[in-house]
Amino acid sequence: MTEKLLRSSFGAAAAAYAEHRPDYARDAVRWAIEVAPGMRALDLGAGTGKLSATLVGLGLDVVAVEPDPAMLAELRGALPAVRALAGSAEKVPETADGEFELPMLTGVLRARRR
Repeated sequence: MTEKLLRSSFGAAAAAYAEHRPDYARDAVRWAIEVAPGMRALDLGAGTGKLSATLVGLGLDVVAVEPDPAMLAELRGALPAVRALAGSAEKVPETADGEFELPMLTGVLRARRR
């Protein structure tokens, strides 16, 4: 599989992904961001915006970056106030408003329950 296919592998099921994938535990995210020096977060690989929504709920200014067009469309529909950009970790879009104090990679926060 090519890199592009891997980046868009969830797109065909974006609506189902958004509906059925559990949200992030708010307390766990709050713990993870306690050491952040600021209130601006970059959510790389944002998917449908599950982590972005939690970060916004905790009062952070969030820019979400997602390579899959269908996932990005779900994110934009669910979180119209979040700046959601097409891009990837390899090609983060330039932003007009500077650097981020809290770069987050959504996949890092995923944990499997047993």
